[in-house]
Amino acid sequence: MDDKKWAWTVNLLIVIIILIGGYFRFKTYGDFGLSVSNPETNSYIDSSQAPLLSWEIFANNRLFTTNLLYKLANDPKRCPPPPYSAPAIGQEKIREIHNCFDSITKIQNWAALLGWGGLALTVSRWLTSKLFKVIAVIVILLFAFTPQIAEWDSVLSPESLSLSLIALSLALLVELCISIARGKDHIDGGWFLAKLTAWVVIYTIWIFIRDIHLYTIIPTLLLLGGLFLSKSFMRSLPLRLTAIFLIAVLILGYLSAREGQRATNGPLNHAFDAYIWPYPARVAFISEYNNMPDKGSAEFAIWFNENATEAYAYFLLSHPGFIISTLWNSMGEFTTDFVQPYFDASEVPGRAAWLQVGQMLHPETSAVFLIDLLLLTTFGLQAIRTRQPEWVAWCGLALWLLAIAIATLLPGFFGDIGGTHRHIFPSVELLRLFLWIFLIKLMDAWTSLPAMESDTG
Repeated sequence: MDDKKWAWTVNLLIVIIILIGGYFRFKTYGDFGLSVSNPETNSYIDSSQAPLLSWEIFANNRLFTTNLLYKLANDPKRCPPPPYSAPAIGQEKIREIHNCFDSITKIQNWAALLGWGGLALTVSRWLTSKLFKVIAVIVILLFAFTPQIAEWDSVLSPESLSLSLIALSLALLVELCISIARGKDHIDGGWFLAKLTAWVVIYTIWIFIRDIHLYTIIPTLLLLGGLFLSKSFMRSLPLRLTAIFLIAVLILGYLSAREGQRATNGPLNHAFDAYIWPYPARVAFISEYNNMPDKGSAEFAIWFNENATEAYAYFLLSHPGFIISTLWNSMGEFTTDFVQPYFDASEVPGRAAWLQVGQMLHPETSAVFLIDLLLLTTFGLQAIRTRQPEWVAWCGLALWLLAIAIATLLPGFFGDIGGTHRHIFPSVELLRLFLWIFLIKLMDAWTSLPAMESDTG
């Protein structure tokens, strides 16, 4: 079989695998409309009551994307909130079809199919080895469609969309970066502009799911700024407009979070209770450098609402030893499973076996973090050594994925003591996903090297 026919055969096989994966995902976990709520679901319903074309849709207790999604359940007569599941006190519910809320979980499930299927297809598309093209598709689909992630698509909380939309965003970014590196796109061409616009839209929608996603704009802008070191990229109007737009999104997100007091209405109270108030030296530090009034004074509540976020961030940045020691002592939080606890999924066919498959793809070990750093170092050294555009592009993608995982992990861990396990779940899974994507890419590059001639002399 010649190379062209062989390539078509592999591409057909990849499409078939993705279709089989989608069918498996569709049939295994039950009706896409099945849902279960948690104790925070009502807050998303209440926040979504804000008028669509208003400042409150951004500055309410929840963010724009979830406010928009939960507008599907705004009618209290037609859409009574489902009873919530509280596993912490042993009150788990079963998944049911709830009027209006079935539309929300259908969107979450279809977004998962699109996001993870798109990522599998895109990563595979830019590999060289036909074997690893197939392996990449299988690994990414199994990563996403095993219970560790797939069951979250039935839960009425932001974790599902957080993972699905970042997977789709990563897929679009891979397509952008590698197609430019291989000379398939011109940075001012129409096709490039269409893909860039799609990425900006999906990434922005993802940002407004959770406040901590705002922090990812900073490393994104830094990496985008690195492109401007090249004259050809510096002259690109679409890239300059993208940078300006992301800065505007960062400002909008900051102002809306500050006015909506989303952090100080609960999460920061918990953080101060755990990390500040029990330690007089830390209280003194914040009092001295951030002019914090006495906790019992009349001025304290006003100060806390206006300044607590900045004061706590300043404390963290000024105490890297505290961050490192706390993370080290809490390593068990990052090396456990994140199987959803909200409903009994024992009716899922073969669930025990699929959980074991998922354990291989979601390794519950801190070795993941070390391997990620080693992979990043390898890609960085290879980009510096070869100076080949494609290696530079893959290195940039690795930096971006690792940066956004850390930029969401640290605020998610230190910013809200209540529900820490659920809050850090998407970030830890991104670190696990990093391992598979870039390990497969490295193996693909190794198998594509010309064979070394043996020394017969």
